[in-house]
Amino acid sequence: MANNVNLQDDLENRVEGILYKNFKRGLIFFFVFLIFSINLFSVSLALQCNAGKSIFYRISSALFAFMFGFLYIIMNYLMFRVNLKNNPCQICSDLPFPILGKDLDYM
Repeated sequence: MANNVNLQDDLENRVEGILYKNFKRGLIFFFVFLIFSINLFSVSLALQCNAGKSIFYRISSALFAFMFGFLYIIMNYLMFRVNLKNNPCQICSDLPFPILGKDLDYM
């Protein structure tokens, strides 16, 4: 009887450890996915705001936005463009990544 209780406790502890370890891994993957999604949103925002500039300027601003995603959205877009310049970007939902500009037809 005591041996059966020890086996059950051991099994519960192992299952609990496995579930906890997989939950931590899942949180890490969710966090990485969230950061990547925010970075892609900031790239889209940078390309939308700089659609009238040269291709090198758009690519460099997109790379900067990808590297500093959340900070780019807060500092460059919200604080600088919206609050100081009072000039928010026109966002086009049909063309989220206008690499060649908004005026060009892709299809």
